[in-house]
Amino acid sequence: MNWSFNQSSNYKKILDDDKENKRAEIHSFHRYYGKLIPSIPRAYIKSFTKKGDTVGDLFSGSGTVAVEAKLMGRNFFGCEINPLSVFISKVKTTTYNIEILKSINTDIEKSIYDEKYLNSLPKRKKPFCVNMDHWFKPEVTADLLQILEIIDDKTSHLANDEKEKYKSFYYAVVSSIIRNISNADPQHVFPGISKRIRKLEAEGKIHKNAKKTFINAIKKRTKYFIPYESADATNIEIINGDSVNDNFDNYKNKIDLFVTNPPYISSVRYIETMKLEMYWLEYLKDQNEYSYLAKQMVGNDKVGKKEINSNLKTEYEEINNKINKLSKIDSKSAYIVTKYFNDMEKVIKNMYSMLKENGKVVVKISESKVKKNKIDTGKFLTIIALNNGFKLVDVFLDKINENSRSLTTARNSYSDIIINDNIIIWEKKSNGRI
Repeated sequence: MNWSFNQSSNYKKILDDDKENKRAEIHSFHRYYGKLIPSIPRAYIKSFTKKGDTVGDLFSGSGTVAVEAKLMGRNFFGCEINPLSVFISKVKTTTYNIEILKSINTDIEKSIYDEKYLNSLPKRKKPFCVNMDHWFKPEVTADLLQILEIIDDKTSHLANDEKEKYKSFYYAVVSSIIRNISNADPQHVFPGISKRIRKLEAEGKIHKNAKKTFINAIKKRTKYFIPYESADATNIEIINGDSVNDNFDNYKNKIDLFVTNPPYISSVRYIETMKLEMYWLEYLKDQNEYSYLAKQMVGNDKVGKKEINSNLKTEYEEINNKINKLSKIDSKSAYIVTKYFNDMEKVIKNMYSMLKENGKVVVKISESKVKKNKIDTGKFLTIIALNNGFKLVDVFLDKINENSRSLTTARNSYSDIIINDNIIIWEKKSNGRI
């Protein structure tokens, strides 16, 4: 395989040009670390599909690709293992009646400080949350419990098919403000009470008002959905599933384009970044559920000594040579890297099966350093892709915006700092093997 970055890539120019366009406000609905910049799906949905085609993403995250597909009149199929991510994505790609949202917003704002009304509501139990009092001030916890009861009440009059739809919008808004009204530093990737926050707290500069924050958030986020009112009708399907092990036969030869940002090797523990939101929306009801979900995620480093299999290899000599070097330094890291590429091979096979003939895959991925060993993730994934029926169309470097706070550049002890991403384009060969 001739692996070299195209210095004069036309596809890079297409992406760079698209970066000059304003992104849709809906992408700001919810904090989500490591998400795609919208220009990547937007540029290549325009380049490789037409209205009515179907775009896919087997690591759909918070729905960036889904939103761009919907805005451009394409259908979408996505899969994501994190149930909160699926929930956020579904809300972000729902067409709401803006007048209904405004009416409910007004009703909530009138009632949220009405003590007589609030006393008439059921008393909600606290959700499971490890160290709730550490993360949330008592008054914030009390207000959040009331807000959730208000949402239930103010959407209860809607018809059954509309009730969950509008209730979901307001629950998603609650999730979107959790970090800002918690004691955790909102500037950090992982929840933590930083020195900066402790200093501001000591100076009396921290004031958390959950109700005011919620009211402002529902008004602001209602406006995000206005563009959907004039958008073409599309079919958006996002499932809570396992892109490695699930069966996707129902979608065989149905996807025109995949745009995806796979997890990095041992990089961000994504579930950790969202644990407070998952507690409050009750996607995690005990510590066992947290541990189980963390271990299902591709590239995770939640590996016990008994699970490490030193005999585990890939089918690829070049990848195995790197793993063998790593195994002499740290057997756990070698196992994590091996499992990552074996899992990703299953995902690549799934994408091949789901793609129509000559369909394309656009992958954003970075190189990694594991125990100071460079892992050419994009190159290795391409080796796997070429062995499973794809051809390489293009690969180029895309410099990460240093000012981006949605991308995590500083990662854990297994990895290093990301400076550039690889943008790789594969095409399904009509005579490819799988």
